[in-house]
Amino acid sequence: MKLKKILLIPNVLTILRILASPIFFILLLKSKIILGLTVFLIVALTDWVDGFVARRIKQRTKFGEFLDPMADKFMVTLAVIALIIGFNFPLYGLLIFSRDIISLCGSLLAHIKRKAVWKASKLGKVTTFLQVVVIASFIINYQFKDFLLAATIILSLLTTIQYFMIGVKMIKSSK
Repeated sequence: MKLKKILLIPNVLTILRILASPIFFILLLKSKIILGLTVFLIVALTDWVDGFVARRIKQRTKFGEFLDPMADKFMVTLAVIALIIGFNFPLYGLLIFSRDIISLCGSLLAHIKRKAVWKASKLGKVTTFLQVVVIASFIINYQFKDFLLAATIILSLLTTIQYFMIGVKMIKSSK
């Protein structure tokens, strides 16, 4: 792939999201709560911005479609690890990763086997948004954080089922 295609604005935003994720992780672990939360929210916002820009100025690329979900998973993974270490995040909260693990594996498999790109569903996008809300709610110790976590776990499990069914269809259609 040509460097010119990789360095389009949406792809640069996605790459910046990956590079900035360890920054909020370190800030949260060093108890720089406000700064860590601010960086996390800015990083999370770039997920929406890169997609919007890609569609708006017609700069969608296979590279971006492949890298964007990886950046999301990296961001959420680092945030949840920070929450487990320093914010009393319950271990059952790791269930929100079921969707991420399955979609990541499915995305890699689809790319390797068929050069296909695994696209997020609307439910998947809502779930990612809720993951960001849950992470922020644990950082600020919001009183309804456990309710938000439960809702996110349920949506994650529903999205996992949805992605599993999509993956089965992809495998069947490739035979």
